[in-house]
Amino acid sequence: MISTLFLHGPGLSSIAERELYGQTLPIHWWDQPRSVVLFVHPFSALVDAAEDELRALSSASGRPVDLVAHSFGAHVVLRLISRVPENIGRVWLIAPVYDIGGALVRLATRLLEHSPSLAQLLAALQDFMARSDYSRFARLAAQITSLANFFDVYWSARANTRRIWYLNLLARHGIVDTSVFEVILRDLWTETPAFQPPPAVGPGHDPVRLVFGREDPLIDIETERAAWIKLFPFAQCIEIPAGHFVHLEAPASDWWHAP
Repeated sequence: MISTLFLHGPGLSSIAERELYGQTLPIHWWDQPRSVVLFVHPFSALVDAAEDELRALSSASGRPVDLVAHSFGAHVVLRLISRVPENIGRVWLIAPVYDIGGALVRLATRLLEHSPSLAQLLAALQDFMARSDYSRFARLAAQITSLANFFDVYWSARANTRRIWYLNLLARHGIVDTSVFEVILRDLWTETPAFQPPPAVGPGHDPVRLVFGREDPLIDIETERAAWIKLFPFAQCIEIPAGHFVHLEAPASDWWHAP
């Protein structure tokens, strides 16, 4: 019986997760619909679709569904908790990114450490750091995703085999759609009315676990930990030796466990 819903980042898919884990875990590796780009508010449409998926799984199992969210997927979790807390059990936030702009700054900085001659990337980074509006964010994101090897730095130093495996998947499958990434983040950035996070979750709620990779180039762990602890004061925080794709680098027993 499927008991857990996986929520990936915008414009991605769960191809890698299905390839790696198959049916060995009772997790629904859901591909978020890219058709949300056709809506006036694609991020809101994405949350609507996630709510429908969550309700369907909860109805089929007759109980709340656990959530595993990677990176930006944590923002979808926040909105689901605001809407349908009764359908949600335990929550694992894997490499959760609260400050998306800050994550892009850290990623660009890491890329420039590897390739300091990337003048256009450096200019976009400096421009965004001087004024953090959406147009500059979009320019920085476009510069990053235009680099053929930008996913190389997502991994820890010990994950070379898994990194090559993932890059081969990227070459063979449509794992990432950068246009979907762009329109969803634009809608989130300009979300109207402004989203109000749910009240801080107290000790009576099912546990929330924050799982960070110590070598994650997108995350400053202390900054992200502080942001998420404000929302989930009783969350358990775990750090493991991994990069941003914690759930693809480390065994499931390190970042998740079945009921």
